[in-house]
Amino acid sequence: MKAVQEREMSGQLGQYRLLGVIGRGSMATVYHAAHPSDERPLALKTIRHDLLDASDHERLRARLRLEAEAGARLAHEGIVGVYEYGEQGAYCYIAMELVEGSSLQQRCEQQERFQIGVALDTTTQLLDALQHAHDRGIWHRDIKPANVLMTASGRIKLTDFGIARTVSSALPNVPDIMGTPGYVAPETYVSDHFDSRADVFAVGVLLYQLLTGLKPFAGRPDEIMFQVCSTTPAPPSVAGHSAALRHFDSLVLKALARNPEDRFASAAQLRAALVQAQRTH
Repeated sequence: MKAVQEREMSGQLGQYRLLGVIGRGSMATVYHAAHPSDERPLALKTIRHDLLDASDHERLRARLRLEAEAGARLAHEGIVGVYEYGEQGAYCYIAMELVEGSSLQQRCEQQERFQIGVALDTTTQLLDALQHAHDRGIWHRDIKPANVLMTASGRIKLTDFGIARTVSSALPNVPDIMGTPGYVAPETYVSDHFDSRADVFAVGVLLYQLLTGLKPFAGRPDEIMFQVCSTTPAPPSVAGHSAALRHFDSLVLKALARNPEDRFASAAQLRAALVQAQRTH
């Protein structure tokens, strides 16, 4: 993410000096900022209190605090580092690692076709980061291309733990049916009981998309929910019209199994299967 010239707020927020705007969403803005002690560059994700009604404000502030608290428990090269949560005037914010690069969503929107080796390497990096989180009792629950950043060197950084769920009660949980349609695992639609294998399903969706250039589930949210809960997508080799993908068909479809018991049991298990498949491809 590189800062652009566009500015929304100048000066300082908390202890951080604001340098420019990285990006805007409907409720949040991400600023390029500098730490006061050593001018170290970082990103400030901010939410405006005065642009929201009371219920939205509390919900989004809770998400931002959850993202900061989850991030504080994680220290991995594949996860965007989170330094601090703060509030000042009309703003609440988190200070986090500045990643120079672009999201996988941006690359997909440019209709970039990922080479098989790049798709597999990207996914194994993501799974390594996810296993780190899962080992600490944190499930991301919103794995999607927009939340995976990639540097110029090909390193990935997982971001946005704003709807994470934890095994421990140390962090507040948000409502269970959340996430992005098309990446949400089927068990989260029909039950309150799910675990880290919901993230494995989302990684399967992402891998399918990187290999084929297509989403395995598409349409309106209700159509996607039906597909996720009731259908099996075409194998990647069929959807992507590529015989070279046949070697990975069964692996991807296992990650997308509707029954979590039929899925890979962990991110580490899927990663090991991907590494083995890549070696024998």
